[in-house]
Amino acid sequence: MSVLRAGASDNAAPDRPPILVDENEAARLCGVSRPTFRLWAAAGLINKVTLPDGCRRNLYRTADLEQFAANLAASASR
Repeated sequence: MSVLRAGASDNAAPDRPPILVDENEAARLCGVSRPTFRLWAAAGLINKVTLPDGCRRNLYRTADLEQFAANLAASASR
């Protein structure tokens, strides 16, 4: 998320939520620890975004995380 700097234009685009997040932010959004989130991802419960060869960073779509959290909450309330 960006922060407007001093002298930035008043016509700057508004901040928008990120489309992709890293493991730390994904775990925070799901309300679990990073190791728990990694277990879920390794089990195939959450899809990683495939990056070009040689890029070792795991990123996740916020829309996928929101859907996963909603499904998890729905199954917990049954």
